[in-house]
Amino acid sequence: MLNLVDLTTRCIKSEYEKKIDQYSEQMGALQRKLRSEKIPVILVFEGWHGSMRGSLINRFIASMDPRGYSVQSSSKKDQQQESKPYFLNYWQALPAKGSIAVYDNGWYYHKLEAEVADKKAVKNISYSDINFFEKELTDDGYLVIKVFLHISHEQQKKNLDKIEKNLGKDWEKLLAYKGRSHSYDDYFKEYEEMLSKTDKLHAKWHILSAEDDDYALLKLFEVVFSCVNEHLAMLHFDTESKSVSSSPAVPDILSKLDLALTCEENVYKEEIKEKQKYLRKLQYEMYTKKIPTAILFEGCDAAGKGGAIRRLTKYLHPLAYRVVPVAAPNLIEQQFHYLWRFWRNLPPAGEMIIFDRTWYGRVLVERVEHFAKPKEWARAYEEINDLEKQWSEHGVTIIKFWLQIDQDEQLARFKEREANPDKNWKITEEDWRNRDKWEDYKPAINEMLFRTDSKYASWTIVEANSKYYARLKVLTTVIAAFEKALQK
Repeated sequence: MLNLVDLTTRCIKSEYEKKIDQYSEQMGALQRKLRSEKIPVILVFEGWHGSMRGSLINRFIASMDPRGYSVQSSSKKDQQQESKPYFLNYWQALPAKGSIAVYDNGWYYHKLEAEVADKKAVKNISYSDINFFEKELTDDGYLVIKVFLHISHEQQKKNLDKIEKNLGKDWEKLLAYKGRSHSYDDYFKEYEEMLSKTDKLHAKWHILSAEDDDYALLKLFEVVFSCVNEHLAMLHFDTESKSVSSSPAVPDILSKLDLALTCEENVYKEEIKEKQKYLRKLQYEMYTKKIPTAILFEGCDAAGKGGAIRRLTKYLHPLAYRVVPVAAPNLIEQQFHYLWRFWRNLPPAGEMIIFDRTWYGRVLVERVEHFAKPKEWARAYEEINDLEKQWSEHGVTIIKFWLQIDQDEQLARFKEREANPDKNWKITEEDWRNRDKWEDYKPAINEMLFRTDSKYASWTIVEANSKYYARLKVLTTVIAAFEKALQK
């Protein structure tokens, strides 16, 4: 791809002066249009060391309203990157709807440097992983514009000498620059592979000749205008399907549960304190070994999630765990990809995050209540599996619980809550409305359990008609998972 780029093109000064003011005004109008249409844009710059990316970006953003964009740099996050899931920084830095995120080096940077330097740890991230990440974003309405700045070897030498003359010999440390230890040919080969493997319809590469700064800037404006206008045009077409493609036959998992399983009160009282104290000991060991944990609770309304969480955490050290209750996304969270708020709660090393409801809302309540379109919840299974896989590969112990009760037990608990002044705050009109959709939820639950049960994040289904039995099963499962993690 790079060999097809004409590096001899230059910009006539009079043409540049004629167009630059016009393009700057258009950029301001385009920014306002993006804000009104609530379209988030990610502009990713890659290219040769010495291609003057920083200078080009600075000239480009000078025409923009500073309240509507942010500038990020992957090259400044080397040490952090090695201790986190590969895409964490990029999830956390997603632009809100109507805003623009500009990346001077994006999620390609560490992968490229690792390939050239033969660093196996980061090389485990594939270009397929990057393609999937970009498609997650574009499927959710993000516009991803990828720009590669191409220069010749001769121009690279001139630029690097110019930078060194202006900034001094220590400029490489200042800019986290590493490229001089490897040849132009080394990078050329890797750039070609990167471009060929990640040039996709949903996130195409735009290769610009950067031999002439003015020419590159004008072409950059034209690329951005073209991509945004094309994206806006696509919004006028309603391509939403009323159905989704058929999925593999989903077994009726819920019908096979024995909800009569129970536990005597005396047995429960005897075992629970012993398990709680043992769990605190394991919590300390997990903390000292810096093993992070994510515990996910999902289940029917009134299935006992809150009670199970309280018994789980009763003897734990409060500084090493946090409970994250998940409700409908608030106004801020609605401005981002639905997974954004969960990536912001990645458990730190040695600590435990307990989710009271989770990202599975996408394929449960959002599916049943039609808050998510069919194509949105249908692709969410793969997106969720990918998130959990990334967390697991980072070393997070993931424990997932589904608490199931039958309709009779749910009705009894609803009535008990209504009659008890200390509990009636727990019962709402929405709970009764959800109960009326019991049969609608069953296929959604079965498909969720079936399609997101994996070796790195398996489901534990808790028969929860008996609260005593359910709480002990939760504790026993967490203890077993901690013991397994500590043996690795």
